[in-house]
Amino acid sequence: MTTRKRDDPAKGLALGVDLGGTKILAGVVDAAHRVLGRGKVKTPFAGGEAALSEALVAACDAALAEAGVGREDVKALGLGAPGPLDAERGIVLRANHLAVKRYDVAKAFGAAFPRVTPRLENDVRLAALGEAHLGAGRGARMMIAIWVGTGIGGGVVLDGKLWTGRNRNAGEIGQMLVDWKAAEPGTREGTFELAAAKVGIGAYLRRQLEKGGRTSLKKVVSDEGARLKTSELKAALDGGDALAKKAVARSAKAVGIAMASLFDAISPDLFVLGGGVAVDLGETYLADVRRWAEAFAFTTELGSIEIAPAALGDDAGLLGAALYARGE
Repeated sequence: MTTRKRDDPAKGLALGVDLGGTKILAGVVDAAHRVLGRGKVKTPFAGGEAALSEALVAACDAALAEAGVGREDVKALGLGAPGPLDAERGIVLRANHLAVKRYDVAKAFGAAFPRVTPRLENDVRLAALGEAHLGAGRGARMMIAIWVGTGIGGGVVLDGKLWTGRNRNAGEIGQMLVDWKAAEPGTREGTFELAAAKVGIGAYLRRQLEKGGRTSLKKVVSDEGARLKTSELKAALDGGDALAKKAVARSAKAVGIAMASLFDAISPDLFVLGGGVAVDLGETYLADVRRWAEAFAFTTELGSIEIAPAALGDDAGLLGAALYARGE
């Protein structure tokens, strides 16, 4: 293998890593933002820090192998992770879907990549950065991303940079409260996430089942700890499941109202809608979101709400992580 000439992080190869609740996706990205190799492994739910660190490095090694380069060729490394975090110190404070707390990213990658200082940021915020620079958000001065999946994440990009605010965690759009009567401190009760994400769709279906409702998804949502897959939800919709359709329509309405509220507050140039639910349910879901956003916006006389579907697919997070690692 020919060793590439060492260069500064902005010009050399970067590793972008997207740590999700079910999978870890890593990519080797060159200075022209081309993905030269990808690696994917399952996110471990047990084993604590050691298992997670091993999986992260394994995903990186798989991406490097596909790209035909070695660890020594990496000049920058960025990691997108869920949950609140301390980006400046590289600490994942906690995450609902990871069996770790106060997870030290430098320690995780240190042995494998001793010459690189990894940079950490929220996973959806990095996906937003990727879309702003390379995807649906190109040309927008201010862009807000909303990712609807198992939960709801978000990100704000202003003048090409992440807006993280006073507490360095701005963009937690899913945690906005939409039902003050149900709201309980320290829980997701009353949040936008519980109204619109898969966790909320599943909870809604369970409530309706308890009231005598019928759905083909009964087996996969009857257990509160069950994980509803987007593919199962889509199959139910395609099969004409009336209760599933009502649950998805409720989700789209909540997303549209959230966008209208954000538009009223700060009027971004563009919203980018992504995440497993939004992407897999496609144009019908997007059309419903647009309809409700336009209906609830206070004023659009001087500027309309612009909403675009995410364009980069699974690569959004790893590309954003690579951009962030280089300081772009």
